[in-house]
This record gives sequence, structure tokens and C-alpha cells, in this order.
Amino acid sequence: MTSALQKRAWVDLQVNVLTAAILGLLGIAIVIALVGIANTLGLSVLERVRENALLRALGLTRGQLRATLAVEAVLLSVVATLIGTALGVTFAWVGIRTMLGDVLGETSMDVPVGQLTLVVLVAAVAGLLACMLPARRAARVSPAAGLSLD
Repeated sequence: MTSALQKRAWVDLQVNVLTAAILGLLGIAIVIALVGIANTLGLSVLERVRENALLRALGLTRGQLRATLAVEAVLLSVVATLIGTALGVTFAWVGIRTMLGDVLGETSMDVPVGQLTLVVLVAAVAGLLACMLPARRAARVSPAAGLSLD
């Protein structure tokens, strides 16, 4: 015979394992997102060599070009995070209403605004870090060399 306490411990163990697995998958998804942001920015720098060189020829300094690319990276990552967060919260609300609406009746959902804000801030920092190498590579190209490329 198993006691109620042993059953509770077994269920707690299962929930903890499931939570750890989901957090592991979330970590992998974050790494993939960071690689995607860096790849997108790297390709953007490669495709816009002439535009960057023209900006440099018109008087933009290397630091200003890096800052421009940094702002682009932060905007890209923050907008993508906001869209993903909005979709995730919407799907969670629909899922709760669909699965638990009949059982619980009128349900409410508590959105962890503080945690979601932290996720957006981390995404902004990650986008900034992901743009460092492509921005440095773009700033190294001289205006004359960049304008002469086809």
C-alpha cells in the first residue's frame, strides 16, 4: 500500500522532471534564436556592403555605423520577442479556455508581466551582443573598397 504522501511525492517528481525538460527545450530555443539573429545580421552586413560604404563616404564614422547596426539588431530582437510573446500569451489563453473552461467555468489568466518584461530585456541584450561581430566587420571596410564591390 502506498500512502497519500508517497503518491504526492511521485506526482511532484513527475512535474519537476517535466518542468526541467521544458526549461531545457526553452534554453535550446533561445540559443537557436540567438544564432538566427546573428545569422540575419551577418547576412544583412554582407548584402549591404555598398550601402554601408556609401554611408561612411557621406561622413558616418565607424562608431556611428556600429551604433546604427546595433540599433537595428536591438529593434529586430525586441520586435520579434514582443510578437512571439503576444502570440504565446494568446495561445495560452485560448488553450486554458478550451481545456479547462468546462471544468472550471469562468477562468482567469494571470500574466507574469515582470517575467515577460525580463524576457524582452534579455532579448534586447542578446540582439546587441549578436550584432557585435557583424557590425565590427562592416565598420572595417573602407568606403572606397566597399563602393567598388559589385
